[in-house]
Amino acid sequence: MRSTSLAVAFSAVLAGAALADDVSDAIEAGRKAYTDGELAKAKEALGLASQLIGQKHAEAYAKLLPAPLVGWKADEVEITAGGAGYGVSSALRRYEDRAGDQVEVQISSDAALIAQFAAMMATREVAGAMSKIVMIGNTRALQSMDGDLHMAVGSQFIIAVQGNASVNDKLAYARAIDLVALSKL
Repeated sequence: MRSTSLAVAFSAVLAGAALADDVSDAIEAGRKAYTDGELAKAKEALGLASQLIGQKHAEAYAKLLPAPLVGWKADEVEITAGGAGYGVSSALRRYEDRAGDQVEVQISSDAALIAQFAAMMATREVAGAMSKIVMIGNTRALQSMDGDLHMAVGSQFIIAVQGNASVNDKLAYARAIDLVALSKL
């Protein structure tokens, strides 16, 4: 009987530990500091929570960065999380082919600037005046003279596909991003 009670208690402790995470801990620390009237500590803890959420968000969309094309290799994904003070979270991956041509794909989110860029992209006259418009699936992208691409996915994400590789390689990497899945994050 005693061993069963200990096993149940130990399982409850493990279940509680599994539910707790850094974000929840930071939010709780912020709530407690706020309740105690320690506003500077509350602001710091909630800022940390915001940054950790941005990091988790970037980790989720980092999984949508494309695999290397045939004949290409890819570096590890780099994730940055800005949080409340800086805003932008991003996931970046660099690709290189045998000839040394390079492409860099970056997905960024969580900044007020993204909503403004998305609004410009939604107006074809404004977007067309800025650069050449190309379609990546159902999404408009701006293509510079050297083939670099910038596109907004909803009002939440900006994708940049840049590098010294050919225009066709950059387009192939842009088309390899699952934009539908990204729009659901």
